[in-house]
Amino acid sequence: MLTDAITIRHFLNECLDPDGSPTPVYQSLVENLDRLGVTALPGRWREAKHRADLDAFTFMLDPREFRTVPTDWVPRIIPADEWDTIARGVAQRLKVINRFLLDLYCGEQQVVPPDVMYSCQYYNPELQDYRPAQDVFVHIYGIDLVHMGDGRYVILEDNLRIPSGISYQLKTTELGLNVMPELAQGYDIVPYDIRAGYHDMFASLCDTDDPVCVILTDSKLGSAFFEHRYLSELLGIPLVEGSDLYIGANGRVWGHAIDGDFEVDLIYRRVEDLELFVPGLTEAYLNHKVVLVNAIGTGAGDDKLVFLWVPDMIKTYLGEEAILEQATSYDLRSPANRQYVLQNLDSLVLKTRQGYGGLGVFIMPDLDKGYRSRLSQQLIEQPQVFIAQETLDFSQHLVFDEFSGKFEERYVDLRVFAVQNGRGEVTVFPGGLTRVSEANSRVTNNSSGGSCKPTWVVR
Repeated sequence: MLTDAITIRHFLNECLDPDGSPTPVYQSLVENLDRLGVTALPGRWREAKHRADLDAFTFMLDPREFRTVPTDWVPRIIPADEWDTIARGVAQRLKVINRFLLDLYCGEQQVVPPDVMYSCQYYNPELQDYRPAQDVFVHIYGIDLVHMGDGRYVILEDNLRIPSGISYQLKTTELGLNVMPELAQGYDIVPYDIRAGYHDMFASLCDTDDPVCVILTDSKLGSAFFEHRYLSELLGIPLVEGSDLYIGANGRVWGHAIDGDFEVDLIYRRVEDLELFVPGLTEAYLNHKVVLVNAIGTGAGDDKLVFLWVPDMIKTYLGEEAILEQATSYDLRSPANRQYVLQNLDSLVLKTRQGYGGLGVFIMPDLDKGYRSRLSQQLIEQPQVFIAQETLDFSQHLVFDEFSGKFEERYVDLRVFAVQNGRGEVTVFPGGLTRVSEANSRVTNNSSGGSCKPTWVVR
């Protein structure tokens, strides 16, 4: 029996109650796993990993090593009523952040203090009075949440510049259902297809119903090249490197092709420094010769300090309360906040304002005393570089160890993806990407050693 292969330690395990009985939504899954049996599961795990290897389902950890994305195939299950709240909250947040960015660059935003914006690394003052296509800055959005129990999800951060991971969401679910279809017995999984949402968004931003679109990658050696290739094949649009594009005499972006060069209407960019890859691309964008997804300037909303004011944006721009709450955070420019954080540093999380992918995230209870001491010194010397957040004891999930035949508990978060088209309509894709921490850690990012899980929304 599954319940014989795990010792429940955590107060919030999404699959099992403390007495080892399945939570209601996981009842069928536990029964399906029991029918497969722990002796059969290692073979299924190996088969799934083999298929992932064949599909080059990889992530590059460093300049020398690609690895198959580590995946645990026990799916995470989100009931439809919980998902409805998540989806409404994500759509609300995406809309209001776009309103804020439009006001920041083309109006007189008065929500976030000016000194916060001026010290933001990704604020682009040269964009003042520049309006992107259809007034949309953020087209593709990622948001990180954790589950606190009773259907309550709390936001940790927003991802606006180049949100990544949707291909991992799709691939883990696809492989999991193919290799272990028995696990889905008894469930009505909400289906979805991102292609229609992406293509509608692309077309709504351009002057033609059939725009020429490309995905700009940082090369096959980039850490997320699998995702770039996967999306190119899924969406049916070319994957190009910087050397494949150039600025023509008419100021427009052109692409090289065997059967003749072609004009490009829209670039779904997966690179940060545009000029490094395509000289003149920024000027072409500012002259409205090409659409960029996401727009230049979105990073101003990605700042971890700007994050603190999103609930105020929702009240100011929409006249509403936030549907989803966010982690309690502290602006360290305030002397009172600095004093509180320094006094309670051992129980908090520190984040650098410009960090991403798990970089610049320090969960203080999980660090040794010497490391905490060095960080506290940096905080005193450069408080404007950090924010602090309360450490959350969020939910854990089951992962299967194919070598021991045992189930373990690990922390999980959820990255949800959404697109916003030129009409201001938001589509939130069901499920999201569940990321799993390593043992004895709460950091879930793949670049920091975490793994993934299939994620189902069930009716």
